[in-house]
Amino acid sequence: MSPFRVLTVCTGNVCRSPAAAVMLREAILEAGLADRIEVGSAGTSWEAEGMPMDERTELALIRAGYTRPFEHTAQTIHLTELLTWDLVLPMTIEHAQLLRRMAEQAPEGKDAPEIALWRRFDPKTSAETPETEIAVDDPWYEGQGAFNRTVVQMQRSLLAIIAHVQDALSAR
Repeated sequence: MSPFRVLTVCTGNVCRSPAAAVMLREAILEAGLADRIEVGSAGTSWEAEGMPMDERTELALIRAGYTRPFEHTAQTIHLTELLTWDLVLPMTIEHAQLLRRMAEQAPEGKDAPEIALWRRFDPKTSAETPETEIAVDDPWYEGQGAFNRTVVQMQRSLLAIIAHVQDALSAR
């Protein structure tokens, strides 16, 4: 059986989405699911294509207990790649809207992935909370503290994301 594929998405693919991928891979490993789930990350903008993970993101991950190396090269999501994922976890409503418009262009017979905001899985977020209020804010224009807070905030969603993926695997 092919692995269940999870993609994290932000704007440039140098801060939030690669951090989310690092954290998710670690959680999957701890859950004993590494052989059943594949994780990737991408951006909606081409501007950082080919760049490594932002150093402030790396430092925030280290401070949160994750271990290098964080192998990463920024890439941009395109329709053909989008359709190869099972679950796509964008960081903001803008990312989600772009991905949903892209998925609507899927050729007939091609399944679009499930698209759900990362923080939809945060236990502090109720099911009624509008998507406009559950973004993982971009720390890019702030100092190291913003990157540290972003990683800590994102960690809250990990257990529910793993449970959601396990449910999807069971349904296969």
